[in-house]
Parts: sequence; structure tokens; C-alpha cells
Amino acid sequence: MMFVITIFILILCFINNISSLSCFKCMTTNILNDTCSDPFNPIYNRFEPECQATIKGRNGIFPARFCAKISGIIVDIDQNLNRSLIHKNLYLRTCITENIMESTRSLDSTGNFRLKNFASIHGEIKMQGTITLCTLDGCNQANFHTMNILTVLFFFFFIITQK
Repeated sequence: MMFVITIFILILCFINNISSLSCFKCMTTNILNDTCSDPFNPIYNRFEPECQATIKGRNGIFPARFCAKISGIIVDIDQNLNRSLIHKNLYLRTCITENIMESTRSLDSTGNFRLKNFASIHGEIKMQGTITLCTLDGCNQANFHTMNILTVLFFFFFIITQK
């Protein structure tokens, strides 16, 4: 009986991975008068439940696997974009389907990077800044760590039953 209860609790702990993520979505280059920049205020920004995004080379939109927060300074842009964006700060919060940082084996990276036809940017921009990916609902609102409440309950239940 104890084994069945343990399995049931484990299933509940991972059930949030069945549906797509819910992420904040916003973008700004005006950090003095915009709520998308840091410090972030979730009250004034769009929270998209069951966030969906495109996949390169495929038609349609698909359930997101990551929420993303990209922040930094635009150092160069495609000739098709507005040149006045160079040297401006960019904050972008969105959802994506693929790990755009697979080569780093990390969900957080700082340095120089390039975004090409990413989110609502049509063209290529080169940035110096930070990309952070996360896999919990609403996790792209700030840099903090959260824990699934069912995981905590499972461990609490496990500790109590061991006595």
C-alpha cells in the first residue's frame, strides 16, 4: 500500500510537465519607462498560459518547453532593422520550444550572442548580455529558484513515514 501511495505522489510531482509552460511575454528597449525591464513587475505584463512558439523548419506553433529571459545591450543589427537600436538595452521575455543554448549545457549564459528572426525580431541582432532559460510556469519573471509544492509534500510524507 505504501508503495502505491509513493508512486501516486511521484506522478503528481511531475504532472505539470504534461502541458506546455505558461510564460511572461514582453519586449522593450526603453528601460526607463517600461515594465518589462528589471526590476520586473508581473502585474503589468502579459502572462500567456499554455505558451506556444514556432519551431524552425516546421509549420505551425507548438507547446513551449522553455520560458526565456534575454537582456543585454544591442551591439550590432541587420541592415534591414532600425539602426537607432544599436547601444540600447533590450529586455525580452518569451517562450520557446527548443533549447537555444544546447552547446553550453546550461540554462543560463552570459556573453556575446546573436538572435536571428527570434520572437518578434525580424532580422538579426548581435547582443552582449544574458540569456536565461527555465522550465517552470512564470519562471521568466525574475532570477529566483522555485520548488514544486508537491515535491515538498512528497519529501515531507516520506520523512514522516520513515519514523
